Amino acid sequence: MVILSKGDHVWVDPDAKGEFDIPIGATVKFSDTGQIQLVDDEGNETWVSAAEASKLRQMHASSIDGVEDMIQLGDLNEAGILRNLLVRYRDGHIYTYTGSILIAVNPYQLYDIYGQKNIIGYQDKKIGEKQPHIFAIAEIGRA
Repeated sequence: MVILSKGDHVWVDPDAKGEFDIPIGATVKFSDTGQIQLVDDEGNETWVSAAEASKLRQMHASSIDGVEDMIQLGDLNEAGILRNLLVRYRDGHIYTYTGSILIAVNPYQLYDIYGQKNIIGYQDKKIGEKQPHIFAIAEIGRA
């Protein structure tokens, strides 16, 4: 039996089982005997019965707020990776590492992160010393 409290983070399996359907993250908004109210990462509210709650899986702590390097994810699976990119994107971080590989999410807007000040800030720095950035990868090639 799964015991969930308000504020817990869980993975909810999709209703459909298609090729591209993956679990989605959700937060417990209300938990009472017999009923649990969830708010998923897309903002949808869902009520789950106690019987259905047994299908929910606790989210690893590293997946809740996102990590700079996805090697650190406790939920290292497709859903965990996509959620991490979503959380970081919503926080304004378009770059994320997977080891020494840089993942970029197109923000469809201009960010002031490519100026001379940023270039200098990444000089003589190793991956992981600063936020993920294309300049960190360029520094590896320069070294």
